[in-house]
Amino acid sequence: MNLHRLRIFHAVAQRRSVTAAAADLLLSQPAISLQLKSLEKELGLPLFERGGPKLRLTQAGEVLHRAAVSILSARDEAERAILELRDGTKGRLLLGAGTTGGMYVLPRVLQAYKRLWPETDILLQIGTTDQILDKLLQNVLDMGFVGGPIEDRRFVVEPLCADELVLIAAPSHPIVSLAKVTLKDLGGMPFIVAEAASRTRQLVERKLREAGVPLRIALQMPGTEGVKRAVEARLGIGMVSGYAVENECLTGVLRRVPVEDFQLTRTMNIVYRTQKYFSPVGSRFLEFAKGFGAQHLGPLAAEAKRPLARHHAAGAAEDRKKHQRRARG
Repeated sequence: MNLHRLRIFHAVAQRRSVTAAAADLLLSQPAISLQLKSLEKELGLPLFERGGPKLRLTQAGEVLHRAAVSILSARDEAERAILELRDGTKGRLLLGAGTTGGMYVLPRVLQAYKRLWPETDILLQIGTTDQILDKLLQNVLDMGFVGGPIEDRRFVVEPLCADELVLIAAPSHPIVSLAKVTLKDLGGMPFIVAEAASRTRQLVERKLREAGVPLRIALQMPGTEGVKRAVEARLGIGMVSGYAVENECLTGVLRRVPVEDFQLTRTMNIVYRTQKYFSPVGSRFLEFAKGFGAQHLGPLAAEAKRPLARHHAAGAAEDRKKHQRRARG
């Protein structure tokens, strides 16, 4: 089985159409059909069910398609590695990240990296942690950036930075005016949460459950941005990564609410397959990311807490004064 026929089969299987595959590969339809027939003859089994508007894979076709994805990915990775070895200043990186890492943390790393090596081509995919791990195992991605513990021994896990989950509320929400907030105060309050597959939501639910705090879910939103917008609209309170709300808290759109004797911190990790081969570009980016996280992300988070805490205290004091004036009036 030669790779040329396998790549043609993969293109047809992806598009479910000889015509579309021919256009993608810049080949004629007869040439595509001839190669498919030769492949089926070689294997001794039909790969497609023909006759409808779209081609359908047979059972043999499904098996070959799954194998083709891994084989062709491995071939592309080998070609890419050889090219990068010829010129270490250029190359391509395929990265994956969860919502928090992909939207709020990784862009800072990429911006700093691209200043030094602008010719590196970086492609980023955002998905759930499980989706990113699956793509790493399939060798579709070089490395992933996800939060929380990863205990699967098929992966190497290296810390990038600490990621504190914080309680947020709209400035006019009653919880902001409290002199101090305890876990008991959260019981029964309307909570805005992300979708069930969110690792952030799973961690928050588990920690509150362990603390004996009943969680009242008022609204489920698609991702962190949805949670922030719903909290801003005073539909409830929520817990998200501190990185995700730095701008909103600095501008006063949202308030970060400290909870007495409660801190929820996880590690943002760099994850890649065990025995993963890294090109010079991949190795350089991995070391750069770890160094950047240690030097900039940790201190950035720590520095952000101080002005935000002062901002919250000042806001709470002003709210208490308003309540006192209304009471006297």
